[in-house]
Amino acid sequence: MATTIDTLAEALTAARRGHSLVEIATLPVPADIDAALAVQAKVQKAMGYADAGLKVSIAEGGRPIAAPMPGPYLKSGDTYRSAHGAELRVEIELAVRLGRDMPLRPGNPYTRAELIEHCDAALVGIEIVESRIADWTHVAFPLWLADALGHGGYFVGPEVPFSIFDDVRSLTCTVELDGDVLYDRPAEHANGDPLVTALAWANRPAETPLGGLKAGQIITTGSLCGGVLAPTLGPVIARLDPITAISFALA
Repeated sequence: MATTIDTLAEALTAARRGHSLVEIATLPVPADIDAALAVQAKVQKAMGYADAGLKVSIAEGGRPIAAPMPGPYLKSGDTYRSAHGAELRVEIELAVRLGRDMPLRPGNPYTRAELIEHCDAALVGIEIVESRIADWTHVAFPLWLADALGHGGYFVGPEVPFSIFDDVRSLTCTVELDGDVLYDRPAEHANGDPLVTALAWANRPAETPLGGLKAGQIITTGSLCGGVLAPTLGPVIARLDPITAISFALA
């Protein structure tokens, strides 16, 4: 008999393969975070996704969470192609690229300095949030997590100094769509220091179906501008001033 995990993984895999959306009413809700992570792993295996990276966050209660960010990654000038009718949100983020594996180290947690030592680059990135769920406004959190936290795609921007993590409030996020300014505010991360989320995942209490942190992976740390809703498709310029601007198209 199919379990909730199997049923949900099959539905989300079919939606990703078909580049389509699935109605929330047809989906079972995972019992908890562990079940949601198990769904992610099944979808990742079924899709043959590369173990290229993760988006990391911290759930209510302080538990570190993550979702696959498999790529292939996009670059400035590329086009992100969405499913028909999908709601798209743009997030300006900072990421790190691991230069060395970070095996789980129970009882001996990594420090912030050690995390940086294990990385060979800090990067500006743009995440496109595009859930496979047709109407996810009031989605239960375990279901949102099972759907890879709504991950759609990721634009990798330029390398930046690691000192950028020390005070993101000195930066400004701007998102323009087809010439209209949708967002223009100082950068702000939900945890203050964006590296808090990456460090929390490195020090997660136990291994998960997503596996360990490996050299070459890109770990994105969460939005500096919330999720900026794109009301239409078209050309986008996402700026992290005074660092860089990344131009792309939503289609």
